[in-house]
Amino acid sequence: MKSNILLFVFLLFLQIFVLNKILFFDYIILSPIIIFLILYKYKKDSKESLLIAFSLGLFVDIFNNSLGTYSVTCLILMYFRNLWVLKVIGEEKTEELNLLSVQEIGNFQFLYYSFPILLLFFSLLSFFESQYPISKENILFVMLSSIINYILMLIFQYLFLKSNFKNEWR
Repeated sequence: MKSNILLFVFLLFLQIFVLNKILFFDYIILSPIIIFLILYKYKKDSKESLLIAFSLGLFVDIFNNSLGTYSVTCLILMYFRNLWVLKVIGEEKTEELNLLSVQEIGNFQFLYYSFPILLLFFSLLSFFESQYPISKENILFVMLSSIINYILMLIFQYLFLKSNFKNEWR
């Protein structure tokens, strides 16, 4: 529990003070707060997850002076995620999962669960921040940022989260 809180604070610090100021190759933004939003435990009809997403986005907005962009994006994303997780994973399995990680649900199902959420997150950011939301540059931004953030999310999970496959071969 203590390590998860420290990891959350580290991801938030990384988002606010380091990665939100950097644009890689003119098209890629690394956003570690999406890792927390995607991996967060699902609870049926939970207003807690929406409140956490809004407050996390508001916290990022305060430090970045972005006029509510991240708070609205995180809130819409968490609402979509709560609906999407039931379609992809199913209600029975989500109740017994602690985290919605790649170790818990498998590689293919995690890709099918998380990649549309990443696309939605960066599409909303592009829509709110850009003067021309539907352009070649914005579509390239959404696709490249989603792919790179998915890879970053996989690396993060394999490095920092515990695997539950210890006794799989016995």
